[in-house]
Amino acid sequence: MTNEPSLLICDHCHRHFQRPRSTGRMPRYCGPRCRSASYRGRTPTPPPARTYDEDAARITKALLTKAQALEHRANQPVPAYPLETIQYCVALRRDLEEGLAVLIRQSLQNGATWGALGKTLNLTPNTLKSRYSAPQVDKLLRDRADRRPPAMPALPAQYTPEDGHLSAVTRSLPGRPGDALARALSHLHKVSGHSVRALAPATGVSPSFIYRIMAGQRTPKWPVVLWFARACDTDPEDLCLLWNKAQGLASAPAGTYDDAIRQVQAALRGLHLAAARPPLDTLPDRPGAAGLTERTARALLGQAELHPGDLTWPAVRAFVAAVRGDEDDIEPLWTRVQALHPPPGPDGPCLPAQSFG
Repeated sequence: MTNEPSLLICDHCHRHFQRPRSTGRMPRYCGPRCRSASYRGRTPTPPPARTYDEDAARITKALLTKAQALEHRANQPVPAYPLETIQYCVALRRDLEEGLAVLIRQSLQNGATWGALGKTLNLTPNTLKSRYSAPQVDKLLRDRADRRPPAMPALPAQYTPEDGHLSAVTRSLPGRPGDALARALSHLHKVSGHSVRALAPATGVSPSFIYRIMAGQRTPKWPVVLWFARACDTDPEDLCLLWNKAQGLASAPAGTYDDAIRQVQAALRGLHLAAARPPLDTLPDRPGAAGLTERTARALLGQAELHPGDLTWPAVRAFVAAVRGDEDDIEPLWTRVQALHPPPGPDGPCLPAQSFG
């Protein structure tokens, strides 16, 4: 019976079966059940669904960064570049659209339905499915990854300020341009009463470049900052820490105790300047400034006699918090003061009066 031409062998269960019809294509399976089981076995296992958690975190972080940059530039007077804030808005809108697409896919993976998403976004489920299908969102993320990142400014050559009392700088890891330096320069220009065209000859750069450095779009070399400060009747040393931070440079440790104290005071004046020099009597009421007094604040800025208790770390940290600075920038300078602290005299700790304002 097994050799009879009318009996066939099923490709799936390997049993003999009778050909149902004498015409048409030769069947390979004894029935629909074996055919479906064979197809299921041949179908490759689909790859695991992509998760969008990392993409969502990365895009939302980019949104925050661009929003902060936009806020800074919107608050700076840059009439020579009126389209700069618009350009940031365009980049922010693109990130927002891409972030929405990723968050929709993330919500679907977390159990949301197309209907619920449609009610939230005021769109029909079919419209959402056509706009935010998994292949379309994956392509959007590939295109985003292929976009060329913005060019970072080259790390400038090392500078040692020409004035002996200025803090020397040393090369460290490169960093991004600092908004604090831009805010400080912008405030100096605002209170100086000088026009940008008047400052240009004193700094040796064009008026358009001055607008750019005040907007935080360019980080100037040290000689530009030095002559900018002098033209605005400000000690250039007050900007040294801000410039170091903007360039990714670390201040070299002071060699003497007097220099270490002067370095800390100059750095604190720079942070105060970057905060637009708020009145000192208002600092104790600011967040994080508990224990700070107006007299201590003046002493830390060199405007009053510095007592031994004024240079404690809690007082310095409270001042930095009051002007919304970064205590990590000041702590190495303060630590150097402690390392160079001279032995106490017969009447207690001695601080050189010539080091203070």
